[in-house]
Amino acid sequence: MAANHHTPDNDIAEGKKIYHDRCKVCHGDHGDGKTFAANALYPSPKNFTAKESKEELTRERMIRSVTKGRPKTAMMPWENVLTEQEISSVVSYIRQELMRVQEPQINTDERR
Repeated sequence: MAANHHTPDNDIAEGKKIYHDRCKVCHGDHGDGKTFAANALYPSPKNFTAKESKEELTRERMIRSVTKGRPKTAMMPWENVLTEQEISSVVSYIRQELMRVQEPQINTDERR
């Protein structure tokens, strides 16, 4: 029996709160990067809803970008502000709710 391993709702709720408290000012309410702040930033903040972003942004890359920041961009490192779990939660929220990326499902029978 395959189990659907989407991120638990409480993890998504935590990620949503963090996103709206800390990320939306640059990335926008819907993750499209269309904000007033974006007009002053070069390069522009990542548009998570773009087809290219969905293709190139792996979960691992996003975790690394949030943790360490992105050199030569306005994306600051959050490793001294957010815990690893909080970073994971915000990336899960972005991927699941804004990017609408289908994460791989894990068959729980195969892990036994």
